[in-house]
Formats: sequence, structure tokens, C-alpha cells
Amino acid sequence: MGTTAVNATVPPVLLITDPSLGPLLPERVAAALAGGVRHLLVRHKDANANTLLTLAQTLQPITQQHGAVLLIHDRLDIALALQAAGIHLPENGLPTRVARRLLPHGIIGRSCHSVAHAQQALQEGADYVTLSPVFATRSHPQAKPLGLEQFRLWREQINGPVLALGGVTPANAPLLRQAGADGVALMRGLLEEERPETAAYALICKISHGLAEHG
Repeated sequence: MGTTAVNATVPPVLLITDPSLGPLLPERVAAALAGGVRHLLVRHKDANANTLLTLAQTLQPITQQHGAVLLIHDRLDIALALQAAGIHLPENGLPTRVARRLLPHGIIGRSCHSVAHAQQALQEGADYVTLSPVFATRSHPQAKPLGLEQFRLWREQINGPVLALGGVTPANAPLLRQAGADGVALMRGLLEEERPETAAYALICKISHGLAEHG
């Protein structure tokens, strides 16, 4: 499971923080990183800048301990202040071209919900995009899931790295890899597991070897 540092710009597994875990979050994150996850996205949509900064400052030493990279959701100022590895932009956030100009050597990801937006983001300098939701998710219960076939069709039209997001679990992640995903992004699919370390290790093994296990 190791602690070798990485700087890959396309996460095979992007772990997203779940603020609802409260004080349990750092230990759950640490367990997932111990299981081999190497990209952590600090996201707290309802937090002000100071709260998000404090959360990121709490988690940054944990990523450093495990040789993982830290990404910040939306807030480029916080990413710069912490010298984080990069930023993940929401669909209606800062334009990708502007973020790339301000963060020329950092990792930039973007949340997308259409082929056109994904293509634009990649052309403007994003290292990867996410397509979501692939499956039903508690985070966005009103959103209609793409499903595997729609995800596959969209992915085939996008020239660049694509992560699958939304309802991803260790069980269905291999199916997303088969559908063309370059990686997966998930939150509860790891952090709510009884043993996040074991679940993370199993997930990485499955997607690395392209196994078609489900359930």
C-alpha cells in the first residue's frame, strides 16, 4: 500500500470529502489513503472560505503522509494559499482558461454534464473532466442518472481524460472502466465503508486490472 508520492494529472481514483462525517472525516480519509488512493478533493459546498481552508489544512498533512496529492474544490485562492496540487472546478465556476492561466503547472479538473462542456474544458486546459451523475446519488437526488450506456456514448465523443462520478462504488467501478472511464470519483462509496482502507485497496485492484466484477 506504500507511501510513494505521485503527481499524476489524471486520478484513477479521486476521493471527495464528505463533510457530513464531521470529526470522523480525517480518520476515514486517512484509511482510504492508506488503502492506496492518491488524489483527494477537499469539497464542502456550504462552507465559507475560512471553514474550507481549515478543513483543507487539517487534511493536507494526511495527504503528505501518504504521498497523495491535494485538490481544492472551486476555491483557487485556497488552493494557491496552501500550495495544493490543483483545483477542481464546478460546472459554473471559474472559466477553465482563466484557472489555467493562474495555475499554469497545477492539476485542473472540471465537473461537466454534457459532451460540449467537457470538450470545451479540455480544450481550455483542463487535465480531466468528470461526467455525472452516472448512477443515482444522494448528493443530487433530483438529477437523472446517465447510466452505463449513455456514459459510454458520451465518453466516446470526448477527446481527453474522463472520470465517472455519481453513485460510484467499488462494485460498479470496473463496469465504468469497461465503459471507457479513465478513472472514477467517489465520496460515500469509500468513506461510508466499514473499512475504507480495505475497500480502497479492492477498488484500485479492480479498476487497475479491468475486472468486470459486480456485486
